Amino acid sequence: MLCYGLMAASHQKKHHTVVTWVRHHYAWFVFGALVTIGMYLRFWNFEYAFEYGWDQARDAWKIRDILGGTFVLDGPRTGVGSFFLGPLWFYYLAPFYHLTKLDPIGAMWGNIVVNIGNFFIFFLVSKRIWGEKFALLATYIFAVNGYLIDITKTPWNVSPVFGVSALIFYCIHEIVMREKYKLVFPLAFLTGLFTQLHFAVVFLPPIILLSFIFVKRKWHLITMSVASLPLFLVWFVPLIFLDMQWKGDNTSWFQRFLSEYIIDGFYVRFFLFRIHDAFVQFERVLAIPHTIAWGKFVVPVIFAMVTLKVSRTEKIRNILMGLWFLVPACVYTLYSGTTSEYYVLLNAPIAIYITIYLAQKLWRSSLKLRHVFILIGIVVIAFYTHRTSANHWIKPTEGGLARQKSETRKCIEGGCVKEYNLGFIDSYLYSTWTDPKYIDYPKQ
Repeated sequence: MLCYGLMAASHQKKHHTVVTWVRHHYAWFVFGALVTIGMYLRFWNFEYAFEYGWDQARDAWKIRDILGGTFVLDGPRTGVGSFFLGPLWFYYLAPFYHLTKLDPIGAMWGNIVVNIGNFFIFFLVSKRIWGEKFALLATYIFAVNGYLIDITKTPWNVSPVFGVSALIFYCIHEIVMREKYKLVFPLAFLTGLFTQLHFAVVFLPPIILLSFIFVKRKWHLITMSVASLPLFLVWFVPLIFLDMQWKGDNTSWFQRFLSEYIIDGFYVRFFLFRIHDAFVQFERVLAIPHTIAWGKFVVPVIFAMVTLKVSRTEKIRNILMGLWFLVPACVYTLYSGTTSEYYVLLNAPIAIYITIYLAQKLWRSSLKLRHVFILIGIVVIAFYTHRTSANHWIKPTEGGLARQKSETRKCIEGGCVKEYNLGFIDSYLYSTWTDPKYIDYPKQ
């Protein structure tokens, strides 16, 4: 009996230990489930679900040049202004193209790695600032939001913007709120890295400088910022050499962009027009219909009203988030060209943060109605998931890159010829598959 009792006690102790361990690490189990769902919605059957366009074809040609021994200095070309960014994205994808023997599917594998990174970065940043429950809600929105699914499943240089922006915000937050001044070095590095991804980097310097107004030890931060400048400037080295090689052409294109698209002066009416572009991520994150023109401002207005009533510390944190929208609104007022919602993808993580922040405020102010709000929350989550991701659960079994590859094989086997065209993936496939120096033509 004594032995039986000891065994039972030991078993109960082990069971208690396992239960305690699971409870302690529950957030990681939920996070793993959310990542699984998010990656399924983005990439399951991806060769049939995504057709390669101009950007992916251009990337494929450049990466083939890199693997063929060419030292590529020019990166993706901007849609507005037609100047070149840095080549980091091409060199990042090069190992994936090497492993797939120059099959452009390598870009999608590289993008899968980027998205896994986006998930982990976003979760960890959210967890460090606001805690586990907040982080899980934020990750849920990132996982199932239809707009974010579409824009991050595309294998292009914009995909890492979401994660890099979250890291930049984290550095700013820790420097201002917790006086971790050494984070100015990774902040400079990440801001420089952003120049390789998208010209929306122009929003970051004013956001950072205005955020630093709230820093206590300003001279100390200025000294460290100056010391961190090389980590920012090093990202411009490829573009400097590119300009030397092209005799200043890239600089000329950038200057022409400034002369053609920058407005001389600030106009209130134009500001009110452009403010829609700066706050568009609220519309995308909350899945607000385009027909409700002012719907995107509901959450920001409530956020501003709440900010007026909170403590000084919380007020500063909210201002740090608000700058990610107010700065683009002001900068856009000086820009006369066309815009797209992905130009401000960098503030999508902040739009999610603000939304969940307000939801938590509502939750904490309704202690007597907790059960009602739990029921409402379940309904809202179910409705939101269906509305934003309904088209992504059932995956196609034909089309996409698989169709483009099949048509190119038929062309080769039929004896037709495809001329070089930078923006067409079938041209790249034809050139690659008919050149034995690069790859054996895939018969299957």
